[in-house]
Amino acid sequence: MKKDPSIFSIEGQQAGPTVTIMAGVHGNEIGGILAVMRILSLIQTKQLTIKAGRVNLIFANLLAIGQGQRQTNMNLNRAFRPDDTYSTEELMSYEIHRARELMPYLRESHGLLDLHSSMNRQSTPFIICEPHSYPLATKLPVEIVSRGWDIIEAGGTDYFVNQNPTGRNFGICIECGYHNDPKAPERAFQAAMIFLADFGCIDPQEGYPPANLEQRRIWANQIYHTKVNFKLANEFADFQALAADTLIGHDGEQEVRTQQDCVIIFPHDCKGSNDEAFILGIDE
Repeated sequence: MKKDPSIFSIEGQQAGPTVTIMAGVHGNEIGGILAVMRILSLIQTKQLTIKAGRVNLIFANLLAIGQGQRQTNMNLNRAFRPDDTYSTEELMSYEIHRARELMPYLRESHGLLDLHSSMNRQSTPFIICEPHSYPLATKLPVEIVSRGWDIIEAGGTDYFVNQNPTGRNFGICIECGYHNDPKAPERAFQAAMIFLADFGCIDPQEGYPPANLEQRRIWANQIYHTKVNFKLANEFADFQALAADTLIGHDGEQEVRTQQDCVIIFPHDCKGSNDEAFILGIDE
């Protein structure tokens, strides 16, 4: 693969798995970026040793990171899908081009930890993964794990790793809280160190002890795409419980209500059509 200055591949002292830690898939999610910068600095100053395998540290959406924006043309975390699923306009976007550059690194990875944060000030940290990754997810310092995103939001980095036909690989996305929460970079760093130790890439003594939490599990099973413009009726917190027939907001003049008892995730106002306004899920 061509050398990319935003991708750092560090070979361990011994053979082992290839893992990837990624930040900046959305360019304004600074917590993960700071965590990866911290890990890279520790490695470069020899305060942290990669003892086995290969570790890819990736700053994903370079243009958006430079602009301090979530994205340039489209959501990079929907761009890891086959070309025949996109419009001609989307295929010309920077994010599709960048996804094609990153795919070889994800394709070779036995595990991915993708570090994110949320625009919602009431955001609750949580993990996105599918059930085969639960044993690893329980070790990370987050109390909620959510599945189902590979179906409702196909095209994410974790989705791509999970689809790898060569083996049962582990794609995990961790939402570390609100963008500007000062705890988010530390939460991302701690999760990354536990992740590296679990794969045997670093000595466990150099990382953090596994959290081994009793985690709440949520099945995310519905995504709402806007038709006109969407405005929330209230300021909802992530994972807030909503009763059936609760008014969530208005899409143009149309009321949008829940069909059953559920929880809401990532609720936000949207301008324009076909945007992702919120996710609904249920406790398992």
